[in-house]
Amino acid sequence: MIGIYIHIPYCRTLCPYCDFVKERTSTSVPKAYLKALCAEIERFGGPDEAGSVFFGGGTPSLLPPKDLAEILDALRRRFRFTNPEITIEANPDDVTPALVHDWRNTGINRVSLGVQSFDDAVLRYLGRRHDASAARRACEAVAAVFNTWSLDLIYGAPPNNAWERTLDQCLELDPPHVAAYGLTYEPGTPFARRMDNAVEDDVSLALYQVLERKLAAYDHYEISNFAKTGHASKHNLVYWRNTEYAGFGTAAYSFIDGIRARNVIDTTAYLNAPGTKMEALILSEEEIRLETVIQHMRLREGLPKAAYRDRFGADVNEHFGDALTALLARGLVEESQTHFHPTARGFYLNNEIGLALVG
Repeated sequence: MIGIYIHIPYCRTLCPYCDFVKERTSTSVPKAYLKALCAEIERFGGPDEAGSVFFGGGTPSLLPPKDLAEILDALRRRFRFTNPEITIEANPDDVTPALVHDWRNTGINRVSLGVQSFDDAVLRYLGRRHDASAARRACEAVAAVFNTWSLDLIYGAPPNNAWERTLDQCLELDPPHVAAYGLTYEPGTPFARRMDNAVEDDVSLALYQVLERKLAAYDHYEISNFAKTGHASKHNLVYWRNTEYAGFGTAAYSFIDGIRARNVIDTTAYLNAPGTKMEALILSEEEIRLETVIQHMRLREGLPKAAYRDRFGADVNEHFGDALTALLARGLVEESQTHFHPTARGFYLNNEIGLALVG
């Protein structure tokens, strides 16, 4: 089964740190975009079975419920679903009790709330259009209807002394899943001009360690993700296990039959020819093997040796034995009878694992 990603490239305000493909709208998602999405889904020529759907953006919570239902209907006509996880990313400012019930009625069964912080000064710095009170109200509204939801946070934005208080408020809301990412200052974004504000690596690590300590009761199943039992993100595990997925919408990526492709990044061009690719790379088996091992090393469970053998017809040591031996010696990876997996230090220095495997 594949995962399905739906990109909604529209926002009411453009966060200055975000480098995703998006554009500003003062209203809702245009009907023309809805029509193009449904056409691309209908014409999809890949696998028929899917296990997850993720509405990302942009701001998918701008979609009116009837438009969201229309996209889901198009997906159900094209794919066979088996107990799917269906997630929508949401801006807290969009969330109302009525909208949350509408999401549930359309078939959404997981909500990812872009809270980022419970500190108003941090939210102003990040250019978010909600405040801490709106974030709390949104979490409460979602929790009243959904058993599975995620609270998404950002650390490394000033004032850094607000981070621990944000985590305390997060825990008071008792989310089943928490995702937390360090703030980055990406080229091409307004924040690129604020690069001098970026925290030093040791400060970022200290903030991350506060996160680990505060969320110690959760399963820290991926570098930036924490879940209660049974609430890990099924869709994101598709990426971390390097299995197949189809992307629909402006700039969406797909990985099917060894080909990684990306839709055009200009929405006007997408509307004129839904599904047109701006690039399509045929990956060699060696490249797929490498990406598979690197991605699994983002997971606490690591790489199952049997799964690698089943997928590639050889023991992982035949392909990466020297690199894995070096990583074991450096204390970045541990080996059990069944797995190779990152250590706590391997989480902190995960890029070093990737570099060693590439080398």
